[in-house]
Amino acid sequence: MNSGWAVPVPLQQNELFSSWLARAALAQGCDPLVLTGEVWPRWRAWVRDLDRGVSEERLFALAKVSGIPTKVFEAASLRPMVGGITTESLDNLAVWPWVLALGYKNRKRLGGLQYCPACLAIDQRPYYRLQWRLAWHVSCSVHNTQLHDRCWNCSASVQPHRLQAEDKHLALCSSCRNDLREARFVVDSGSSFAFQQTADEVIRKGYGYYGRQKVSSKEWFQLSRYFLLILRRVALGQAEGLESVVKALGVTPSAIAAPATGLAFELLPVEERAPLLMGVWELLDAGPGRFREAAMQASLTRATFSGIYQPVPQSIAALVEALPDGSTLRVNAIQANGEPRPRSRQAVMRMFARLQRKMHRMT
Repeated sequence: MNSGWAVPVPLQQNELFSSWLARAALAQGCDPLVLTGEVWPRWRAWVRDLDRGVSEERLFALAKVSGIPTKVFEAASLRPMVGGITTESLDNLAVWPWVLALGYKNRKRLGGLQYCPACLAIDQRPYYRLQWRLAWHVSCSVHNTQLHDRCWNCSASVQPHRLQAEDKHLALCSSCRNDLREARFVVDSGSSFAFQQTADEVIRKGYGYYGRQKVSSKEWFQLSRYFLLILRRVALGQAEGLESVVKALGVTPSAIAAPATGLAFELLPVEERAPLLMGVWELLDAGPGRFREAAMQASLTRATFSGIYQPVPQSIAALVEALPDGSTLRVNAIQANGEPRPRSRQAVMRMFARLQRKMHRMT
């Protein structure tokens, strides 16, 4: 490193770009907001998700003062990894698939960053790992404990970019200043950890397996997303036939509670993502043979799978095409008197939960 700063700050292994940026600021004895204002004048860096990537011009300016090559910063962003698991264009997406969304308003954030208190405790200089932004990570791969996404003391979201120079390190809550390393350890023994390990391996190799069928990383994650959406429908009680299928494949529907807010998977807290991933793993582990057998026994039709995800993943497309058509005309949800039917209690409670979430962001 040939740094222009008084204190050179190298990136740690698997460190998030935003984590390094906040840590570098504290090392120089200033707030993260002050540092970014100096490096990038007239650009409000912290009102956006910096881990999704920064322009080459801005990275060059940062490399000039930090002494770290731009390629190192690019490797610390989420784009290279996410680009290998989705066929969608990332530039036009507000929420990236499989990446925890920050849910920010100005510099305030509702979530999006997880941590392992044991990892932070053994770090010489605490920092946040890149994999803690991935939505399928609900456990620490090193300590086999559930990740946290809130302060153990005040339940505020983790926002290291809002720390101040006197805080010295990143393992502090920016709201109450309690040490995050003191959070309670919760051992994770569920199959969500099995899904997490397999997903990480698929990322490393560039391919995975569904039964004996070898599929690309993009196809594997697309199939996992498809099964995830099936489970969410079952949790909402919107798919009777599918409920019997997931039961036959080892998933207990009652163990998969519908998320309170009904928001996208990437916006859910860790305790709501974990049981969904456990269910997805059971469906993947069952393989295509058992899935086909369960679908036939439940007398499912192609119409059952319509609207869940388009297109149907290639790995089960032949299975779905082999099912009877069974399509019917949709009937509008109106009463006999022509008035719209009232919303269900479940739908109203989801709307209320989303309203509470928005109000929390405004405070």
